[in-house]
Amino acid sequence: MSLLPVEGQPGLYRDTKSNAIVNSNTMEYENYVKQRNARQTKNVKIEQLESEMHQIKDDLFEIKTLLKSFIEK
Repeated sequence: MSLLPVEGQPGLYRDTKSNAIVNSNTMEYENYVKQRNARQTKNVKIEQLESEMHQIKDDLFEIKTLLKSFIEK
């Protein structure tokens, strides 16, 4: 594998065989992985909150319906 430095991008190299960009800065990569994992965790939490909110709305609608039917009888 032969690597050529990418112009204007320190720590990045182009693999001449596969034409892929290779990042030789492991600290930068680890930071990227941490940020990606944090975003994924945040997205999961948001999805859980949305799901709980929809469940609460459904429960409130059911309670409201039961109260209306109770008052009518």
